Amino acid sequence: MIEFNKKLIFLAPLSNFSDTGMRILSKRFGADLTYTGMISSYEIVNKKAIPFQIFAEERPIAVQIFGNDPHIIETAVKILGTTPDIIDLNFGCPSKNLIMSGNGGYLLLDLRKIRDLIKSAIYNSKVPVSVKIRSGFDKNSMNYLDVGRICEEEGVFFLTIHPRTVSMKYSGKADLNITKELKNSLKIPIIHSGDIFSINDLEKVFNETNCNGVMIGRSAIGNPWIFSDFKDYLFNKKYPQKRSLEEKIEIIVEHMEILKKIYSENYAIKQMKIHIPKYLKGYPGISRLNKLLNGVKSINELKNLLFNFRKL
Repeated sequence: MIEFNKKLIFLAPLSNFSDTGMRILSKRFGADLTYTGMISSYEIVNKKAIPFQIFAEERPIAVQIFGNDPHIIETAVKILGTTPDIIDLNFGCPSKNLIMSGNGGYLLLDLRKIRDLIKSAIYNSKVPVSVKIRSGFDKNSMNYLDVGRICEEEGVFFLTIHPRTVSMKYSGKADLNITKELKNSLKIPIIHSGDIFSINDLEKVFNETNCNGVMIGRSAIGNPWIFSDFKDYLFNKKYPQKRSLEEKIEIIVEHMEILKKIYSENYAIKQMKIHIPKYLKGYPGISRLNKLLNGVKSINELKNLLFNFRKL
């Protein structure tokens, strides 16, 4: 289980990208906690399960769920049982579909509902419950401190803050002062999410906010080494070595083989078509590779493309 006696680095929940391969590789390279992509509590209830397996190599793992009905949340967490190590409630997603259905970040407009949802989850869960929020719905409703106090009062395990408003989506910059204020105001652990792309970003977040940990999202896509790079710097003051193309291709193939073994060749190919351009971003030949990926029909064909990447 997670212990907050050191600086922690989590893999964020990433829609489409957070597959089993990404989680296993992130864990191997040092992620202290991995996350599934966000899952609807209604889907869990309807299917009476989550639609994938969880393996020892990706633990500890959090399943992030969303929903706005306390009774559905109650049933969902009962179904989840001890399958995940942590259940995370999302009150921050800015997705248009979620906002229009009264879920995700929309819930920051209804603190009573947030309290009811947290109570329902914690009372019925067999594992710790965490919460992820934004600083408010918009600049006129910056209520992160109020939500933070609710989380603390109801016994939330830790709180993750992405210090942008829901209406900002990913524009502007994450406000470190908000993370700092939450950390100074609450006793529960605070995790910062947003705009951590380099060692300088990492150091600035920890120095300026004193948060308990950080959540790495977009910068971990195609870059599972970011966890070992960040930890080597945090704990040993070692700067990362640049990975060779051969090392990257080796990990890409392993990522692909993990997915093929667990699911199917077709699923592995489909997923790797979105991962590979991220792994190889910036290399000559990537534009040509992106075009060729569309026509790939087998793992062997995909491997041949990778092994001949320098010639593209």
